[in-house]
Amino acid sequence: MPNPFLRELEPLLARGTIKVTVASPTLSQGLNLNAAVMLVPILHRSGNLITGEEFANVAGRVGRAFVDVEGLVVHVMHQGGEWRLNAWRNLVASARSRSLQSGLIQIVNAILVKLSTRGVLNREDAFEFLANSRASWNVDEPVDEDDDSEPLSQLVEKLDTTVFGLVEALDADSADLPRLLDEALQGSLWARQLARRGDGEELKNWHRMVLQARAKLIWTNTTAATRRGHFAMGVGLEAGLALDAMADELAPLIDQADLASLPGDEEELAAALIALAERLLVIRPFVPEAKNALPPNWRDLLRMWVTGVEVNAIGTSNMGVVEDAFSYRMVWALEALRTRRVSLGWAPEIIAGGGAAALETGVPQFMMAMLIRAGLPSRRAAMIAIREGDADFVDSAGMREWLASDEIAELTQTGGWPTPETAALWGRFRSDTLSGGIRTTEISEIRLALAPGQIRPADGTYRVESDADGNAWICTPDYRRISKLRRRLRDRARGLLSARFVAGDNRAIIHRSGSGRAIWLEPDE
Repeated sequence: MPNPFLRELEPLLARGTIKVTVASPTLSQGLNLNAAVMLVPILHRSGNLITGEEFANVAGRVGRAFVDVEGLVVHVMHQGGEWRLNAWRNLVASARSRSLQSGLIQIVNAILVKLSTRGVLNREDAFEFLANSRASWNVDEPVDEDDDSEPLSQLVEKLDTTVFGLVEALDADSADLPRLLDEALQGSLWARQLARRGDGEELKNWHRMVLQARAKLIWTNTTAATRRGHFAMGVGLEAGLALDAMADELAPLIDQADLASLPGDEEELAAALIALAERLLVIRPFVPEAKNALPPNWRDLLRMWVTGVEVNAIGTSNMGVVEDAFSYRMVWALEALRTRRVSLGWAPEIIAGGGAAALETGVPQFMMAMLIRAGLPSRRAAMIAIREGDADFVDSAGMREWLASDEIAELTQTGGWPTPETAALWGRFRSDTLSGGIRTTEISEIRLALAPGQIRPADGTYRVESDADGNAWICTPDYRRISKLRRRLRDRARGLLSARFVAGDNRAIIHRSGSGRAIWLEPDE
């Protein structure tokens, strides 16, 4: 590539480049650049409304990463009235009033500049070379303190994400990649903006060659199964291959962390997470930012964080490392590896994700992490509540049932529990959780026997109703009792229950739908 082309691209990159900053680590961690829908729960960051540029660029990732600015973006409002709606409408209008440059154009232009600067594109066979050599994309960049542009490695990671977003058929033949890429880009913002340029056709050809070369390289170095894993993790080729190579070593450590998080085994949990961090925090994109580089005592910091040590004891100066390296990048890595395993057919034998939940929230037990994720703003309150409240749940329905129990109600009413300092926080959290918010509809089915001496109804569907003593009855549509079930029912959420009898089975097939869950007790309980 001649240097005049390089000089032409530099001002393009300097104009209109938008850095996307998502409102919170949790949101940015969960952002899927290839998702069909994006939910926006908050519009502010550090007390300030996000800008139209930021919003529009993030919203543009909803359809195909870095390709279009249109997608289905939904603002979630639990309460707040007209002012929240007006803030949302103003933000949308602000985003639409701006002219954004295609993210794909920015990425490929920047890659072309860097490859040209290093002489890679001076070769006669430059793009054939790029299509067959991983090293050609990973050239060392000279240190330049005045250069604040993105490193080539980060740009290539984004390019890989784009390729996966464009080529949906991850099992396609390599020979079909040029056609698939062209079809995916037809009518995109990338194509429309290049069409308006005087040199757009020439630039489009350069872009096509970069995309095709990178896609061919990815396909050459992966299988359809590994590509599904990389796509599920949301990482580029180099990170994906590195994680693939360690997958058999990492899986037992992840399972160890998940298993230890269930009873709250602090030593096992910390040991597993430290071993994982030693392997994961050296791989891009999981390497912490330079300002949050891991200090020599980072293992002690991780152990203190995940065992619930107070922030003051950890040290406020260390919280940047905790938040960036542990709560964000390590959690991202663990969840990425979990989605990779699922995409390859893995099914967990225990509750999966407990280790990541503990690391994200800074507590040693999955149930404690669930309380914090549900909105309890105190690690100390979560730990004491679980330890003193005889907790035993694994999902949100079970958590709400535990919060609604007589035991927790009595402890809350003392006014000083879990601690005098956190009692008010706890009371608001418990009240909000039980009275509002999003309620998940649970659907379950169980087969239960009739009580001794009861007559089996004819095949068909019936109501299920319970009396004041918890006895569960099979009833006709007009509530006439026919037969009693052997087990008693406790269902505080009062879900909708029905019973079905089928030929060859004397048991009732009980179907329940609604929030919470039902507990079926033995007659003597």
